Amino acid sequence: MKLLFATDLSEPKSVTDQVQALCESLSAELHVVHVHVPTSTTPLGVDPLSGFGEIAYALYDPSIENAVIEEERHEFDRFIRERFTIKVRPALHQGDPARVILDDAEQMKVDMIILAKRRHSAIERMLLGSVSDTIAREASQPVVLMPIVK
Repeated sequence: MKLLFATDLSEPKSVTDQVQALCESLSAELHVVHVHVPTSTTPLGVDPLSGFGEIAYALYDPSIENAVIEEERHEFDRFIRERFTIKVRPALHQGDPARVILDDAEQMKVDMIILAKRRHSAIERMLLGSVSDTIAREASQPVVLMPIVK
């Protein structure tokens, strides 16, 4: 059996402990996926300080993006090292989180997807959407949503 746990690296230890316990009880192989959302490369048509238009800023700087990606890799490696005592197959990707997770689940032929589910306000859901909601709707595998309570 193969399980895919998708993380944004902010889940409490109690969630990763439960994921590990589930894997151990099912003798399952664990794939841990983290998706880095790349920086937008679209120039702004509005001056961010004054709010006036007609001034285009290109905020994208490849060296900054590379530094961010490298830091994300270090954080992900630390997360894996500190949270899991069982063998895991880590994967760090870039892109749209829901799409990447769904694609990985299909490619790896996992039996189940595990996600931590935060409670968002109606406004947050409207503005940001929800990765877990998209995955729960579109996945062809069972999806386990583990609630994160504050």
